[in-house]
Amino acid sequence: MEMKNSEFFTIILVTIISNGNGILIHPPPSPLTLQLMVEYAKYRSWEQIVLFDDLSNGNNDILYYARTLISCLSDEGMSLSIQSTLTNKLSEALNIRRHRVGAIVLLDRLNQTSAENVLKTASAKRLFDYYVSWLLITTDPNDASIDLILRNLTIGINSDVVVATSSSSAHEMKKEMTNYRNRRFREYVKMYNFQWINSNDFIGNGTKNLEYSVMENRSISFYLVHIYKIRINDNSSLVVDPLGCWNPGAPVLKLPINIALRNNFFQLPIVVGILNGTSDDQNGEITSYEEEPIEVQPMNDFIQFLGHSLNASLEIVAHEKLGTLTNKVWSNLLGDVYTGAVDIGLGYITINEDLHRDMSFTHPLIRYTRNIYIRPPESGTMRDIFLQPFNNRLLFCVALMQIFIIITIGSINYATNNVFRERRGRQTGIGEATLWCTSIMCMQGSPWNPSSLSGKTALLASLIFALVTYNAYAGFITSILSVQATGIKTLDDLLHNNFKLGYSDVDDEYMRNANDSALRQLYIKAFNGRESRLSTSKGLQRAVGGGYGFFASATLARRALRTSLIHERCSLKEIEIRHTFTTVALPMEQNSPYEKIINLSILKMGERGVIDKIREKMLPDMPRCQALTTFHSARIADVYSAFIILAIGIVTSLFLGVIE
Repeated sequence: MEMKNSEFFTIILVTIISNGNGILIHPPPSPLTLQLMVEYAKYRSWEQIVLFDDLSNGNNDILYYARTLISCLSDEGMSLSIQSTLTNKLSEALNIRRHRVGAIVLLDRLNQTSAENVLKTASAKRLFDYYVSWLLITTDPNDASIDLILRNLTIGINSDVVVATSSSSAHEMKKEMTNYRNRRFREYVKMYNFQWINSNDFIGNGTKNLEYSVMENRSISFYLVHIYKIRINDNSSLVVDPLGCWNPGAPVLKLPINIALRNNFFQLPIVVGILNGTSDDQNGEITSYEEEPIEVQPMNDFIQFLGHSLNASLEIVAHEKLGTLTNKVWSNLLGDVYTGAVDIGLGYITINEDLHRDMSFTHPLIRYTRNIYIRPPESGTMRDIFLQPFNNRLLFCVALMQIFIIITIGSINYATNNVFRERRGRQTGIGEATLWCTSIMCMQGSPWNPSSLSGKTALLASLIFALVTYNAYAGFITSILSVQATGIKTLDDLLHNNFKLGYSDVDDEYMRNANDSALRQLYIKAFNGRESRLSTSKGLQRAVGGGYGFFASATLARRALRTSLIHERCSLKEIEIRHTFTTVALPMEQNSPYEKIINLSILKMGERGVIDKIREKMLPDMPRCQALTTFHSARIADVYSAFIILAIGIVTSLFLGVIE
């Protein structure tokens, strides 16, 4: 058969010659076995396949079937790589840039006593995972590899391992090949004339593979079962799920149950590592918080819900400390998580670069920031809001205009009294003109009643000028008083105020390693002021007293405000520091078999509102209090200039009275 559309497929034929004795273990795969490979790969939508066969020295069986198999797979849009069952580069062979790769192992041609065979190597390297789909094929009806071999491998709950076992004897298989009518393998059927090796009788106390299937009739070519272990280290936790049967062109199969839906642990344990003592310097939330029961309870609630949703029991392993990374080795709780001694670590553990590199994590339970808590200052700063609308140039123009009006009024009065000789009562001069002009500028009117047309025109112009100026001035004052007060809203604002600063003992490691310049200033200021490493309650108490800013994690501070500081909770303000954004999640072993199952359970708990209730306990909202006034208001301190002017005027009048 000629290859079609070869430009779309990558056909890799790798022949690895390894040392061997040249003994033929089993004939090459029959046409039925090859047809099973093609149809099953198509059924599972594989695009790239790695076939593991015996390629030992002197074994040239691959030459008989490789070209036919590659051509048939190519017609279906699949590429094939053939590797030795004794390969020492298994990880590289399965490292294909696809979401999923299919791996096929011919069990009959596998040296099962070798410690380097593909199954034992995959088990040692934990390659029975979500990203590789395995198909293990045997034509021996008496095969018991599930019970005798596969049960002992690290085939976890997240693996996709299917075992296909032929129910036909050697004689029936030969007869089936004689009647074979598949066009693709016609040429291969003609030359498939090797002497069939009779199957050995079943040896041992194990269960035959076929006993895990529902036997319908003897005409079935292969029965398929899906296998996995709920606990990798517990061979008794093996689950065998029959998938159906296969005949050429007439499969009756179902897909293996989705990994995320394998949520029944049948009361087998989930090993949970918890903290029951004080913690060390690990960067993250730790249980040295004073009110430990309040902190631990949400985590206990979570793990109880998780165990119930998975029908699993809980095996608790207590640890005194969270653990640190020393010489590339994790210790204590995190050390057990890293090695897989515990399935999941329970605690307020924040994700950092080192943890993310060496471990897997659940979906985030909470996201929070480290914040600063202060008592908003009540400002008594002297400011003159009545002069703020004017700049120096405008004030100069108004003063110049007032002088001009005074001169104008004085000139008109002088002309009226001396030039036109219209003497009507007491004589007025510059003093009266100054008082009248000031009264006009202050929108208080004027007792001046000029008789001349020029005087009336000057008075009208002065009043209009004062009206326009006063309205503009009043508008400016209103705008000043109606905008929100700036106050202290950021860490930089706090650093520029005369505040003492401190931080929580839990965040000491975080502060010492902070790269942010503002946080470094806070750390230095707190250290120099001997306000470092305070307990959360003590630090918040100092903040309540005023003039003090306390840096702490929101998870700790908010719980303290709802418990030990319930009466002072409305006096503190939270200043969020966004670049301290932190995620709390539960650590698991790298590539943990339970990662997807636990994450799906968390999502389900979220849909039912369980996670929201737990999050509320872990990270409560800030107390809801009556909002403080956030707008400017006129105070005595804002009009101090009026009192100064009044005082100067009284003193001046007394001085002039004495002189007079």
